[in-house]
Amino acid sequence: MRLAIVGAKGSGKTTLFRAFTGAAPTPANPDGTRVSVVKVRDERLEWLRDFFKPKKYTPVAVEVVDFPGMPDSSETTGMKLSELLAAARETEGLVVCVRAFEDPTYPYKNAAADAVAEASSVATELAFADLDVATKRIEKLERKHANMLDAEKRELAALLKIRSALEEGKAVKSLGLSADDKKLLRGFRFLTDKSWVLVVALPDSGGEDLVAKIEGPFESRIGVRTKIEAEVSELDPADRAAFMKDLGIESLASESVLRAAFLALGTIPFFTSGEDEVRAWPITRGSNAVEAAGKIHSDLARGFIRAEVYSFDDFKAAGGDENAVKKAGRFRVEGKDYVVADGDVLNIRFSV
Repeated sequence: MRLAIVGAKGSGKTTLFRAFTGAAPTPANPDGTRVSVVKVRDERLEWLRDFFKPKKYTPVAVEVVDFPGMPDSSETTGMKLSELLAAARETEGLVVCVRAFEDPTYPYKNAAADAVAEASSVATELAFADLDVATKRIEKLERKHANMLDAEKRELAALLKIRSALEEGKAVKSLGLSADDKKLLRGFRFLTDKSWVLVVALPDSGGEDLVAKIEGPFESRIGVRTKIEAEVSELDPADRAAFMKDLGIESLASESVLRAAFLALGTIPFFTSGEDEVRAWPITRGSNAVEAAGKIHSDLARGFIRAEVYSFDDFKAAGGDENAVKKAGRFRVEGKDYVVADGDVLNIRFSV
């Protein structure tokens, strides 16, 4: 899974990225991005690890990409925003960071923070980036005129609908496109068709009420004291808990933002466990047992026979005794259509 952190210059997004990595910012890549792989902490998975003491422990890994600050419409950068954010199209979701703190050391055009206006501006700029991509394709198709294939005619009709919506500042995901249209357009990976997490970069105190006030096509939202969180994340783990308690921080930004991202993306984990490996697997909520098996390995999906299932909560309540889970009637044998639940522990039976 990949997440892109986007926002205006000076929004606090790189400080948020520091909170993910627990380190001072490293030099950016040639395209201006910074990349880090973050392991998603899950107390249930940690319990399974401590119980089984496996040879290998594998939590969900998320690649977080910090993109360069987005210029406003008055700036000339030599590169269109659609090009600047091209790699963001290859991610599953966007973390949109907006500023609610003051920083007299940064050369802001407007020193006073206005998170509401900034969120609106970022959403508009992302729509413009999509509009640029859609318009280029529309112009190319229209030049073909009568030589268009039937599929291209359908694509053009869908793109014209999208262009009209984007020109009005609407997100692609608000259009309720048909399954056929989505299939035709999936290669574009429109930024405004992705799940968005709003992160309000808060001052060291106050500002929490802003989170609910900001409007926009956000699937989840959260306030983060980015400066404090970045400093805490850089502490030695042995000292971190005490500092977090003193500061009233229940969980690190990396954990809280990733939970918000999972919620936005409709992602849940299921687990496989044993002495060889304890592992979490991310799947889309509503996925069935065969799709979960395919997440582990395509051979398991192809030769799927059944899934042996119990919930983590039942397993923990039984003290890790699988026989006790069975005696309690909480151990289940499920077929292909079983919808996997958050925290299910699965063992896939399959034929080769």
